[in-house]
Amino acid sequence: MRFDSGYQEYKRKKGYQVISSGDSTLDELLKGGFQRDLIYLLYGDKKKTSKILWTTSVIAQKSLLNEGLGEDVKIAYIDANTYFNPYDISKYALRHRLSPKRVLENIIIARAFTWEQMVEILENRLSQLENIKMVLVSGITSLFQNYEKQTFEDLLYAINGIKKTLMKSNPYLILTAPLNKYSEWKPEGGKIIAHFGSVLVLIRDQERLTEYNLVQHPYLAETVQKKFKPREKKLETPTRNATLDCWIE
Repeated sequence: MRFDSGYQEYKRKKGYQVISSGDSTLDELLKGGFQRDLIYLLYGDKKKTSKILWTTSVIAQKSLLNEGLGEDVKIAYIDANTYFNPYDISKYALRHRLSPKRVLENIIIARAFTWEQMVEILENRLSQLENIKMVLVSGITSLFQNYEKQTFEDLLYAINGIKKTLMKSNPYLILTAPLNKYSEWKPEGGKIIAHFGSVLVLIRDQERLTEYNLVQHPYLAETVQKKFKPREKKLETPTRNATLDCWIE
């Protein structure tokens, strides 16, 4: 073991590619996107966080010159939210001029339908994969059954499995989790999952806007970004097809 200077560490991390999330508001919040050596936990709205994972899985496969990791990068995708949609991913790949077939082939997906399956995948199966450059976990605590001691011990086992993968290949790591049903700010999984993440982002999807809260970051201050939704235009009754009743009313 040897010591490195702070400047050497800075140069090493600066050389890592920053991967866009595909969400311009989140990218602005994170100063560009996802970085290696940071563990990201996005929690809150399930649909929003799940979509961010699959858009990231596509953008990561762009060439190095186009701010990706390369066309043959391998991505591990563990899905407990069942929002992984190959058709939407294919359309998004075409938007970025990527081959949908190749994009889907590079995503190694495992689905969990019970909490026990999620723990087994993360604790034992994930670290067996070779040459993984990015790990995406959709709903790491979505399948929590209760708040008993054993459940939290299982979560620690799952996190230890993720750590083995980090030690092995140092991939980009992005997790999502639901909001704790007893809290407006804390993720499901309590302090264990919150302390594991180095970057915490709470995403709330409201009627008129989506709110992105940077709750924790090693060197960025807490901040909030808001994305307002476009107003839905009220459809007028076309006069050509209007019935007599419409005119009378």
